[in-house]
Amino acid sequence: MAKISSPEPFYSLSRRAGDLLYLSGFGPVENGELVAGDIQEQTIFTMDAMVKVLESEGATFDDVVRVNVFLLDMADRDRFNSTYMTYFKNKERMPTRRLVGAGDMFKRILVEIDAIAYLGKD
Repeated sequence: MAKISSPEPFYSLSRRAGDLLYLSGFGPVENGELVAGDIQEQTIFTMDAMVKVLESEGATFDDVVRVNVFLLDMADRDRFNSTYMTYFKNKERMPTRRLVGAGDMFKRILVEIDAIAYLGKD
């Protein structure tokens, strides 16, 4: 498995520390440009990018134990949640989560997500 690296020199997309895998903040940005779309389309783009990095580290969303979500507009919460939930197979073992309204986001993206995955044995 090849690790996916960041196009930016000032951060890593992911970093493993023992059994923990930390994912940087992901959002709907590609090649430095905002990916157009509503909250659901931007969430899909963001989560799909996270899937690629998780897979490059031998992980899935089922290994994710903590998620931080930042929404530009909290009015998008329900539509975000309906899309977000489709990425987790085991609904009984959802990660802990913080969801925050963040009025000043890079390029006015609608969503940014970071996560921590546990890659050890339960």
